[in-house]
Amino acid sequence: MANDNNNLALLSTEDQLENFENLALIHTQILLRTATRMCTNSSEADDIVQETLLRAWKYWHTFELGSNCRAWLFRIMINLIHRRRESLSNTAEHISVDEPNMANVLKFEPKLEMDEHGALVALNRLPTEYRDIIFLVLIEEFSYKEAAIMLNVPMGTVMSRLHRARQMMKKLLCPDNEDNEDNENIATA
Repeated sequence: MANDNNNLALLSTEDQLENFENLALIHTQILLRTATRMCTNSSEADDIVQETLLRAWKYWHTFELGSNCRAWLFRIMINLIHRRRESLSNTAEHISVDEPNMANVLKFEPKLEMDEHGALVALNRLPTEYRDIIFLVLIEEFSYKEAAIMLNVPMGTVMSRLHRARQMMKKLLCPDNEDNEDNENIATA
């Protein structure tokens, strides 16, 4: 009998819609904020969130009442983002780094400031798999387990990617401190 209370498929369409509005639509702004950060393009983020909510409604009957709706929505959204990234990478035009006019572009690395803007620029320089981990675990405060489920990777992978992402951010934001950090680690060992 308890299982019947968690089964949305047994509810009327009106009740399902009410549950969807109360449980899923309240996360729209959080989804949009994260999608904007993950996509780095607000119109693409809008499209991703709209598609996320459409798919969530389409499969709402499979959602189990009492489980984490926010994590379920994020899983849908992340899958959509990954599919879009894959399709874009398959159609992307590749530019050779051997072209003479690319030499200066590749060498230019502006110094990042240690402020909010500098942190966002550094974050956007990270490879997507590391940037996504930071968004999910540090910014959206999902547990390692929830992030692992959303990204379809082992929990150990989430932890190691987060560790590497933090190291990369530190190098990007404090490139002059690398030698000092090594000396401090030796001194405390």
